[in-house]
Amino acid sequence: MRDQIRKICKVGAFVALSGALLGLAGCFPPSALEMDYGHAVHNNFAQQVVNPTAGFNPKPAVGLPPQAAKNEMAQYDKTFKGQEKKALEMKLLK
Repeated sequence: MRDQIRKICKVGAFVALSGALLGLAGCFPPSALEMDYGHAVHNNFAQQVVNPTAGFNPKPAVGLPPQAAKNEMAQYDKTFKGQEKKALEMKLLK
């Protein structure tokens, strides 16, 4: 009977000590890594904004003139013509 009581006391002391250590571990201040959580995301988001005050500007955003946009798209489309031929040749070779 005494042995059982001693075992129960040892287990109880171990549980109490473990709980106290876990509680004490929660009191440690955050590490440098934990203090930096989320800053990289906010920094990347801020760097993607070209003009942060653009929403306050009452003038609408102006794009390219119609003829310049047409010329740009024509140049862009020309870059894919050589690739289409190569893709077709690759399909035929398979």
